[in-house]
Amino acid sequence: MQNFIKMLTSESRNTALPDEYNYFGRLIGSWKISYINNNTSNTSEGEWHFSWVLDGMAIQDVIILHPPEDELGTTLRVYNPVTHAWDVAYCFMGKIIRLEAKSQDGMIVLTNIEDKNKKWVFARIEDNNFHWQDVTVKEDGEWHINADLYAKRIL
Repeated sequence: MQNFIKMLTSESRNTALPDEYNYFGRLIGSWKISYINNNTSNTSEGEWHFSWVLDGMAIQDVIILHPPEDELGTTLRVYNPVTHAWDVAYCFMGKIIRLEAKSQDGMIVLTNIEDKNKKWVFARIEDNNFHWQDVTVKEDGEWHINADLYAKRIL
């Protein structure tokens, strides 16, 4: 198992990944999270851990949300040098969601490949905190915020 972990994880970003496309690099580490489901008013606490993987050309995370949301998942974000975007797969409880991530108006916007009206947005990333949102784009273009997640760095 140690060989697998050693081969999977990377100490840092690969220099072949251009700085201007290093959207997720500031997330590397561990975070305490508060998740607010705006549709149900449920609030959950949890943690989110990010690491460089695959020779520093990708970032993988593990998210743990405690009840009532109760979710355990992992996301693999791989930089695509052809599109200068990130190809993303989120896997949880028997499902996989594919997204594409790009920088937009100072945010990182991950758009669902199968439904362009569903987005995940890193609205703000700072050194010790970030704000993430689950968004549905309505027919008139207005964003409905389904959930807000606030994170504080713990490592």
